[in-house]
Amino acid sequence: MNITINRLDPNVPDPIESRRRAAGRLVRFAYGATVFGVLAFFVIYFGAPLVLLSGPGTVTAPRYVVSLPHIVQIKTMNVVPGATVKAGQVIGTVNSPQVDSVIATYMNALADIAVRRAELRVKLRVAQESLASSRSYLRLTEETIAHIEEMSSASLSYRVDMYRERAQALRTVVSQEAEIAEATVQLTDLDKFNQKIRGHMDAIEGSFAGGEVLAPVAGVVSTNVAYAGQSLVAGAPIAEILDPTDIFVDWYVPNERLANPTIDDQVQVLFGNRRIPGTIIDILPVSDIYAGRQPQFGGDRQATQIARVRFNNGVTPPPLSSTVYVHMYYTHFTARIAKWLIQLLRLD
Repeated sequence: MNITINRLDPNVPDPIESRRRAAGRLVRFAYGATVFGVLAFFVIYFGAPLVLLSGPGTVTAPRYVVSLPHIVQIKTMNVVPGATVKAGQVIGTVNSPQVDSVIATYMNALADIAVRRAELRVKLRVAQESLASSRSYLRLTEETIAHIEEMSSASLSYRVDMYRERAQALRTVVSQEAEIAEATVQLTDLDKFNQKIRGHMDAIEGSFAGGEVLAPVAGVVSTNVAYAGQSLVAGAPIAEILDPTDIFVDWYVPNERLANPTIDDQVQVLFGNRRIPGTIIDILPVSDIYAGRQPQFGGDRQATQIARVRFNNGVTPPPLSSTVYVHMYYTHFTARIAKWLIQLLRLD
């Protein structure tokens, strides 16, 4: 039995062929995207270092370290990291056994000076009051000896006694005069020494300010803040204050580079999806100041050079202490192409 099959209109597409054709296009598109994506990855990964110099950096500002020249123990801290402070504001209080010991030593010295001055004043008063009598007695002995010399009837023993009395009176007068002069000089020296000790003690008490720690400038408190109960050696930072009016980036320049960055080079600071233009204003060598603050970024080697980047006018800088990446193109041509691509892809 023959069955006649009526085919569809040839102008109507076959649904099976249509699905196969669409699936083929999707597979080819996915395959091509994967291949070109892998190629783009390798091109960017291996070609980017030949086009630009990229490295991490930290958004920072001038740091004002708050510290004391004494061994202290933190009593209270009135600020936390990120807090805004004003110049002269009390940010904490401290105790200092070293300051207490120094002041106690000065007080002991002042007490010894007071005792010594009292003794000298007593001696000076006694010598001054008795000097007139001693001089009168000396004049009397001299007049007696002069009268004896005129008399021939005075015995030898009497003459010897009178000469002894005159010598004793003369010794007493000279001793009292010397004691008055020396006591006067010593009292003057003790007064000067007393003023000097009091000046040092007032200076220490003034610098310690009763244990109140004041903010030297207005700014934002950094993350390095001491805590209550912590003991610090002399010169150790109690807090660090950043000046928010002068924000810049410390860029840790990678060691592997085709060209060294120079002052006035234009760079791009990457913070999230933002690209902020900036200018290199200074090249800093590695020093102990930055060695302690330089962060470790994964397995990268530490940078041996630091470039300070200032943001261009009219831009909003990232928050302080943020980690950013800095891109510096080796040529102006590649910089213009990168700028064009960023504008084309709307990455700015």
